[in-house]
Amino acid sequence: MSFFVAMLLMGSLCAQEHGPFCGAVGTEGCNAVAYSSNAIAGWATGCTVVRGPVDIVAPDGPRVRYGNESFGIGPATQATTSAVSLGDGGTATLTFAEPIRNIDGPDFAVFENSFSDGFLELAFVEVSTDGERYVRFPATSLTPTDRQTGPNGSTDPTMINNLAGKFRVGYGTPFDLDELRDSTGIDIDSIVYVRVVDVVGTIDPDYATRDAGGRIVNDPYPTADTVYASGGFDLTGVAVLRSTVGIDAVCREMLSVYPNPANGRLTVSGTDGAEAHLYTLSGRCVASLRVKPEGTVLDIASLPAGIYVLRLGHHAVRVVVY
Repeated sequence: MSFFVAMLLMGSLCAQEHGPFCGAVGTEGCNAVAYSSNAIAGWATGCTVVRGPVDIVAPDGPRVRYGNESFGIGPATQATTSAVSLGDGGTATLTFAEPIRNIDGPDFAVFENSFSDGFLELAFVEVSTDGERYVRFPATSLTPTDRQTGPNGSTDPTMINNLAGKFRVGYGTPFDLDELRDSTGIDIDSIVYVRVVDVVGTIDPDYATRDAGGRIVNDPYPTADTVYASGGFDLTGVAVLRSTVGIDAVCREMLSVYPNPANGRLTVSGTDGAEAHLYTLSGRCVASLRVKPEGTVLDIASLPAGIYVLRLGHHAVRVVVY
């Protein structure tokens, strides 16, 4: 590596390490992407999860079991229960109908199910063109490590950057492939795989994970829930972006679906008289209806079991038919 390139990379890393960064949803300069944003062009169509342990101090102990891989596919929602838990150090690898390209601004966003602006379970994000060589976004954690963030503890989002899980449920953390333009082994105009890697939030140096600057990442630990067999990062979806320039990321929910999962009939409510469409993950429309605020019933008895996407304008909800 030439001295000039080395200095460029060092300058990029130093820029990443300088806080404060943008804050919680609704604060000035926040770059969160709402699940219903019209910046979203599509969602992951494949998901493979490798579960981590309930607690990293027992690496051979029980694995988390909450959720399944289908919750990483299709649109994210505002439901905290629609998630798949990765466990301590677990991973989720997402694939897409078309490769992600490097466009102006952020290129994709990762969604988690945090119930508040402070309880942030974090994850590193990596990308690959061939599924073999992965490059990690340079993450920064400036959260103090003199005291462990507890199981229900809070993290200041202005102290973290390039870590998924920075925002509450329904709002994704955006990532810009242009930051990786000097990386080798990937084509930032043809990203086929996005891998989400749970941050083990302990400050115990024997088990801790570290950011790009070598600092321990301190987030809620332990987060194991013995009732629901959950813990670690809880993935709810990965969105491909068309552009966030001029987009208002804080969007009002206009579409409601129940029950979900469903079998036989589905009740859809939304803006009076608006037309909603039900699609397969491959993009084929299988049903259309006019919705009402009090709800319109859609007959889905003839549909094969699987995952579908219900869209109303720029709003989308993942529907599971069984």
